[in-house]
Amino acid sequence: MSDTGVVLVTGAGSGFGRLTVEALVRRGHTVFAGMREPAGRNRAAAAALTGARVIELDVTDQDSATRAVETVIGEAGRLDVVINNAGQVFAGPVEAYTAEEAMRQLDVNVLGALRVNRAAIPHLRRQGHGLLIQVGSTADRVTVPFTGLYGASKAALASLTEAWRYDLAGTGVESVSVSAAPHDTELGAKGTMPADAARLEPYLPALGAFMTDLTARQQEQDGDPQPVADALVRLVEAPAGTRARRTVVGPAVQVAALDELDRVATETARIVGADMGIAAHLR
Repeated sequence: MSDTGVVLVTGAGSGFGRLTVEALVRRGHTVFAGMREPAGRNRAAAAALTGARVIELDVTDQDSATRAVETVIGEAGRLDVVINNAGQVFAGPVEAYTAEEAMRQLDVNVLGALRVNRAAIPHLRRQGHGLLIQVGSTADRVTVPFTGLYGASKAALASLTEAWRYDLAGTGVESVSVSAAPHDTELGAKGTMPADAARLEPYLPALGAFMTDLTARQQEQDGDPQPVADALVRLVEAPAGTRARRTVVGPAVQVAALDELDRVATETARIVGADMGIAAHLR
């Protein structure tokens, strides 16, 4: 990839997405900022992203994802990096959620990335290079109370990230993730609670205490989301073949613990791959 690239960012209207778009634009990259309804309810967010090309992208719609990727290719001539950042948080006890509500959580956080990557991968493979970055969470390894659906969605996304990495080995297309500890973004404020008040009611005392404690901990720790955007920019600009499979952004103790889990997972993949005759593709 050249010094500056063509980057598509999903969920670019706020939080990690907005900060990442702004940082990439400052560094001279050609950035396509994907969001829902940029001419409607997200008009103000779209107008604030100066220097980026804002495009309509609803990750819950395959046609929308395909059109967005085709727009990037049509206008820029290529696509170098996809940053799958769009996400939702469904917070509360798992019991209180219906299967239909759970599907909405998975639809955005898991199938959203699948749709966008499905649209992008043929282009990346043909050009012989590219990078897929999934914005995950430390909740994919450590389930935090009352975030079971969110953690499950991020665990599924982490598994898909690994699957794309192995599927695309040898094509020049890489798949990596950035796992963020809880940060102060609009995502939490926009979290969705269960609709079933009766099922939720027995959990309210514990849920209230947990949220109070979580807020206090975020204030004690550095909840600034900018380091996550900085980590994404570093991955975009890193030479091909040098990028870590997973980058954890958060308190040092969490980073160290999750890095050790990744070391074990990587070694296990190598052993299994050797048994299956595909060790050369695992790194």
